[in-house]
Amino acid sequence: MGVRLSLLVCAAAVLLAAAPQTLHYPATPAILVIEQYSGRSVVDPYRWLEDGTAPQVIAWAQAQTAIARTYIESQPSYSGYHARVRTLSRTGTRRFALVIRDRHYVYLRSTPPEAQAELVTRDGIHGSERVLFNPNATVSGNQAPPAIESVFVSLDGDKVAFTTQQGGAEEETLHVVSVASGKLLPDTIEHAGGGTSPTAVIWDRDGKGFVHTRFPLTGSDEARHFNIKLYHHTLGTDPATDSYVFGDGQPQNVEYYVVQATDGNGVALFVDAGDGVFASAYTSYGGGPFRQVATPADAINCCESTGRAAFVNGNLDVVTTNRHSKGDVVSIAPGKTFDQGDIIVLAGANSIEALAAVPGGFMTREIDGGDAAARYFDPAGKRIATLPLPPLSTVGGIAADPRGGDIIVDSTSYLAPRRWLSYNRSTNDLLPTGIQTAAAGDYSNVVVKRVFVPSLDGTAKIPLEIVALRTTPLSAHTPTLITAYGSYGVVSSPFFIGPLLSWLERGGVFAQAMIRGGGEYGEAWHQAAVHATVYKRADDLAACAKWLAANGYGDAQHLGIFGGSAGGYLMGLALTRNPQLYRAVVSEVGFYSELREVLTPNGVFNIPEFGDPRDPKQFSWVYAYSPYYQVKKGVAYPAVLMTTGENDPRVAPRESRKMIAMLQAATSSTYPILLWQKSGQGHGIGNSFDQQVDDTTQLLTFFESQLR
Repeated sequence: MGVRLSLLVCAAAVLLAAAPQTLHYPATPAILVIEQYSGRSVVDPYRWLEDGTAPQVIAWAQAQTAIARTYIESQPSYSGYHARVRTLSRTGTRRFALVIRDRHYVYLRSTPPEAQAELVTRDGIHGSERVLFNPNATVSGNQAPPAIESVFVSLDGDKVAFTTQQGGAEEETLHVVSVASGKLLPDTIEHAGGGTSPTAVIWDRDGKGFVHTRFPLTGSDEARHFNIKLYHHTLGTDPATDSYVFGDGQPQNVEYYVVQATDGNGVALFVDAGDGVFASAYTSYGGGPFRQVATPADAINCCESTGRAAFVNGNLDVVTTNRHSKGDVVSIAPGKTFDQGDIIVLAGANSIEALAAVPGGFMTREIDGGDAAARYFDPAGKRIATLPLPPLSTVGGIAADPRGGDIIVDSTSYLAPRRWLSYNRSTNDLLPTGIQTAAAGDYSNVVVKRVFVPSLDGTAKIPLEIVALRTTPLSAHTPTLITAYGSYGVVSSPFFIGPLLSWLERGGVFAQAMIRGGGEYGEAWHQAAVHATVYKRADDLAACAKWLAANGYGDAQHLGIFGGSAGGYLMGLALTRNPQLYRAVVSEVGFYSELREVLTPNGVFNIPEFGDPRDPKQFSWVYAYSPYYQVKKGVAYPAVLMTTGENDPRVAPRESRKMIAMLQAATSSTYPILLWQKSGQGHGIGNSFDQQVDDTTQLLTFFESQLR
């Protein structure tokens, strides 16, 4: 039961190269640590690389990063990609994360090459914009500005609470700004949230204060993002005097998400413990205490797919998959529980992803294998209309004040950047508002094709969306990229390809696979590839790779795959499970050893999705699907680039260090195995414009060097 350190063997330094290498990596001693898991011995040769503060680890990571940087930046295509990616990334102004309160529109605005987005307001869709907070103006010289992470608008739209974080560390500080004056109030609350425990805010009905999350900051540094709780702050008072509201007795890895009725009467607090799990729900009416109305057994997944609840005509409407995988809408009246609620929308052909309260009722955002649909209902759940969305598109959000006014639909596709469309209830039309992002390139020659790939186990058809120039000659030698995610029930949807046009212009093909483990067809699609069946994610990706090769696209010598975070885990699983299918792999901020990752703060959140190796019943498959332990000596692994951020609060950089060390020592191929550990970055959240340009350039240059 559990883990017992049984032996530490200090071996002589073992150089990495198992075969002649074209690159000379720094020497990496294999210092064997053997542990017992449920009676089985597990060898970890690179445990010493876990300590990111150790001088020898710092030096090793710097040497690896220097090799990666030199290799990529010396490629003939690097300067061309960098210039083109930067040009294509300099789109027109982007506006996103819209919240409407009465006539107040509050949102984020980014104008490349500005480093970070600004907090902006306007009165009505045609009002003049005013900046409420510009993080770029808070620093001078070469200092990196903070990034705005979360935004919470008061019920009357007069004030905005928002958080900032620095350098990707996601240590969020809460601020408040007056919409009327544009001036920051003196209220500043540090450690309000961050990483896997996001900030939550509930505004008082009168706008004179709010309930907020805050970490207790007790225990070790690794435990600092546990046990977040809710406190009440009155504007103008010392945050140190904020009163406790909620959180005692909750699991240490608790997360909070809130939904608030715009009349201020109702508040719903969703509480979960881990990623990709169902939440408990608590409601408060008229400022009264929170009362539990739903348990995880009621299958409300509010958190990995935000927006799965809304107050409609005083009732709390939620999306639940406890009866059907694709989701029903249940309406819970004040004073009632989930069991006493009414099913007002039955599950249909599409998976219901989210709800939005709008004038006259509510809208559902729905998913058909990753692509968007939306319907409009009256408060009782009678369908009024199906919105006329374009094919192969994504609805990024639906914004409205249910008390009246505009309904704004945020729409995008592979070929069209974000635009705001106004929904006309009388005609069921989506009308241009004039607010849209101008593309910096010509995408008129790009075509998108959607196919369905039979899974290797024969039980599913995987949506695969393929993007290329119509003039690109297709053959086994066509350089082709696939990306996928497939975790936590998160949906992979069409997105504006933007700077990826530079890859297509050089004759490349891009594809996105909607593999199992995601939520593209509802909760059953998610549950088909978790725990003991998590390998199906890599198998679905392999099926797509084989389909492409069999249908006139790049073969195994011209195919690359990339993904980040849990998609980075997928990359590790794919390259160890089917190394012969891929010529190159890019994995960003990934994790590769659940045996060790489970001991980190974020690892606790991952247990519901990937399992707990300390449980004897789960150990065998957690070990089998931990890529770090599945690297085999003498296998010809594909070219690999792994990137990680030194400030990452979600996935420890040590995961990438150890995985690269293992691959460099084991591979029999001469393909590069590179690590780029980035300072001033975290998980990628809040990356500046320049950082995003650099990251995309590195990815495309690496693939260009391998797939031609």
